[in-house]
Amino acid sequence: MSSLVPLELWLQTSPGPLLPQLRQALRQEAIRLAGAGAEPLRWAITAVDSARGLRLEGIVVGPAPTAGP
Repeated sequence: MSSLVPLELWLQTSPGPLLPQLRQALRQEAIRLAGAGAEPLRWAITAVDSARGLRLEGIVVGPAPTAGP
C-alpha cells in the first residue's frame, strides 16, 4: 500500500526549458517529503510571483509508512 502526501513548493526558475526544471524540483520535493521511491502523482502551477517564482501544488505518492513495534 502507498501513502499520499500533499506538496507545496515555490520554485525560482532559471533560463532554459521549464518542464525539465519543474519535473526535477517536484521529484526532489517528493523524495524529501515521502522518502526514496516517492513520485509526484498530480501537480499544478497555482501561482506566479515576480519575487518568489512559481508555486507548485500537488500530491506525492510514496511508500507506505512502516508500522512501529
